[in-house]
Amino acid sequence: MKIAVATDGEGGLDAVVATDFGRADTFTFVEVEGGAVGTVETVANDACRVAQGAGMAAADQMMREGVDAVVAGHFGPHAEEIFGEEGIIIVLMPKVMAKDAVERYLKVA
Repeated sequence: MKIAVATDGEGGLDAVVATDFGRADTFTFVEVEGGAVGTVETVANDACRVAQGAGMAAADQMMREGVDAVVAGHFGPHAEEIFGEEGIIIVLMPKVMAKDAVERYLKVA
């Protein structure tokens, strides 16, 4: 399973989950293997500075990365629609560290 966490700043598991999915500075991708955190990769959010449509552009980036779930504090309606159509799980979890968000999600997944 591949989880994308919208993160502030440099990203990574010690970063705070971004309040707004489309405007996150980075995305921290977490590969989960056997219920445990495996590979972690951080990439820039290509859409964070666009004037309009940041959520849709960021959602497209998630589709290209092949994620199964996305974590952020808030998702706009267009991103929610895209993820819903593609069967990608949306997880609302604002203002916690990325590693805590992943651990909490894994407990209920």
